[in-house]
Amino acid sequence: MNSLGPLETFQFELIENTDENKKFRSVLKYITAGKDLQAIDLLKDLYLLNQESSFGTSIANLLFDLSFSQAHWKQMAHIGLLEDERVEISNRLLAKACLNAKPVKLTFSKNHMKLPMELSLSGCPTVKIVINGKQKSFWLDTGAGMSVISCSIAKECQIPIFREQEMVVGNSTNKKIATDLAFINTLDMGHLRIHNLPSLVIADDSLTFQFPHSNEVMVIDGIIGWDVLQHLYLEIDYKQREVVIQMPIPADNKANNLFFCGAPIVKVKSEERDPLYFGLDTGANQTHFGHPLLSKIKDPVIEKKTLYAGGLGDLKERELETLEYLSLQVNPNQNIEFHNLRIMLSNFCTFFKLDGVIGSDIARNGRLIIDYFNRSFAVIL
Repeated sequence: MNSLGPLETFQFELIENTDENKKFRSVLKYITAGKDLQAIDLLKDLYLLNQESSFGTSIANLLFDLSFSQAHWKQMAHIGLLEDERVEISNRLLAKACLNAKPVKLTFSKNHMKLPMELSLSGCPTVKIVINGKQKSFWLDTGAGMSVISCSIAKECQIPIFREQEMVVGNSTNKKIATDLAFINTLDMGHLRIHNLPSLVIADDSLTFQFPHSNEVMVIDGIIGWDVLQHLYLEIDYKQREVVIQMPIPADNKANNLFFCGAPIVKVKSEERDPLYFGLDTGANQTHFGHPLLSKIKDPVIEKKTLYAGGLGDLKERELETLEYLSLQVNPNQNIEFHNLRIMLSNFCTFFKLDGVIGSDIARNGRLIIDYFNRSFAVIL
């Protein structure tokens, strides 16, 4: 059995050079280079040629997640991936439903638009959207793999709910939450219209949060997830409280510091200029650290604190490790400092063990730019 440890922490050079290891390492290098389609092609070959591979479960789940993000429903069905029990059944049920639905389509009536943006009580950027003539407030959440709508909003907007078998999704603490599925006929976000959008339908109480220290209540109407955001050029201006959305266009000077592996991941550097890998979660109000980070930075100071933390349907006080200080080089010649970071509560992405997760606080006084088409992430302060 191969040891996945070095591969899970991006130390590809430390794995033994067997033929099997080389092929799987090539997959991971394609993924981290943002070459999703090349990774899918190689994963498909590995999946079909050798079901008994010691990497078999990882291959199946990586292939599923990358194919799901690309909406390759027919290909997934053709190779038997939708019946593979190594992939969680709820994920396969979602893919089967999408296989039989109309394809998602994005239509820009203007290539460039600015929308007013507000911050939720937790610090997540929110914008106004329109569904069936009704205006609602939706989060822009890169940490959500699929878009989400509450049960009450689905009912109010007369959106049919697809129910076949019981499905669950995981939140940021790995807690399973019951969900249904709906296909939103049209959703308007400024001059962008999204057709046939698959959306998780989650109970209102799982999308309602009460903050104990202030007694304020936060209710989430819905979430625009990575399934949509990956197709946009997106600027979130936290200082000016506005969002810029454009149709993405090819760029010559690609930063190539953003890739996808079950979730968006950003390549950054430590204060010592060592490479680090952080998930990107605009739904999180703060940046968090992961245990792999501690071996890559100088003299980390760790304490345990009782904090109010969690995710959908699981927000509560927890005793958590916190990191006193961290400096990240996010862009060339730009270091951003963080203080009192708490530990991540879940793995966030597929296969890899990350150094942390970047939250909305990274651009609290500036702009966050996400351009997955060009594999580019930037912060302008």
